[in-house]
Amino acid sequence: MKRLKDVPDGFENWRPLEGGMSFADIVFHLIEADRWLQKKLEVQDLAPIFGKSGAIEISSRGEYADLLEQLEITGAERAGLIEKLDDNHLARMIYDSRFGGMVSVWWIIMRGNLDHEIHHRGQLSVYLRLAGLRGES
Repeated sequence: MKRLKDVPDGFENWRPLEGGMSFADIVFHLIEADRWLQKKLEVQDLAPIFGKSGAIEISSRGEYADLLEQLEITGAERAGLIEKLDDNHLARMIYDSRFGGMVSVWWIIMRGNLDHEIHHRGQLSVYLRLAGLRGES
């Protein structure tokens, strides 16, 4: 959230190159990923989702603030969901095409959602530097 809140007014739709995801697209994608995880644990054959450029266009700082608030909400919902899972549920095997077959619920949460979010955290740091919004430190 810190990196996303560092995005200054007017840069919400900035992207490093044509066809790349903007700051707002990344936020939207992370919200979708949290919602997808919740649904995947109910609908085991759910197809994966992918982030896309132009998924959302922000027209005001208020819209961006609302988007960040939604990300905080879905993140809290995800944390609550994970907290309720016991060892048996985490060990349950379900199909996920991203990993080529059956994997544990734990694997989907860790590799498919949390590692995925970490990937985008690094992407945000690079974006902030490329846009000249953060120094090398």
